[in-house]
Amino acid sequence: MDKYVNGANFFTMSRELPNRHGKRPITIDGPLHVQSCDHGDERALHQLLSEVSAWPDVEEAPRSLAGPEIASFQVAEDAATADPSVFIGAREFARVLFNPRTIYLSLPLSCAHWAIIRGWAEPHCASRSGLIPPGIMVVYTPRDEHEVTVCRSLFWISYNFSLSERRKNSAEWKGVWFGAVQPSKVQKELAAVS
Repeated sequence: MDKYVNGANFFTMSRELPNRHGKRPITIDGPLHVQSCDHGDERALHQLLSEVSAWPDVEEAPRSLAGPEIASFQVAEDAATADPSVFIGAREFARVLFNPRTIYLSLPLSCAHWAIIRGWAEPHCASRSGLIPPGIMVVYTPRDEHEVTVCRSLFWISYNFSLSERRKNSAEWKGVWFGAVQPSKVQKELAAVS
């Protein structure tokens, strides 16, 4: 079984994240916790977001509703877990600001821990005061293809975290993902950079 396909294996997958090279980007706390520098290639980020929006049961909020500077990804209502602490808001598992480029993901606490330790993320400032769940992270935007690979895996973990157990165990979901191109690509890319 491909460990990157199995959503239940978050801890092992996140523990194996490679260390991020270089200094952490500067972020600014405030009503919006944003990454203020070291953003990398915007085209690579848009390509990654296109991939995420094509995953099963992912709904991207129309830009007219979310605003032209925001991409919001949520899981379909019938596929979402009932636990509200898993989401940024409603059924939203990921949000991306385009100016300044900043990624927000909802991660299981074990994964959030490793993403912080390995240098890929920091806790959202609003989680410190309890305004949002503690697993909401500011994930640093990718600077190169290696970092796109790691960000893709973090989006994948966030996505799986937001799915109901019923959905993760359904024949339809397993049929789509076991042996599919995307997860094996994630596994191969992460193995190559570890």
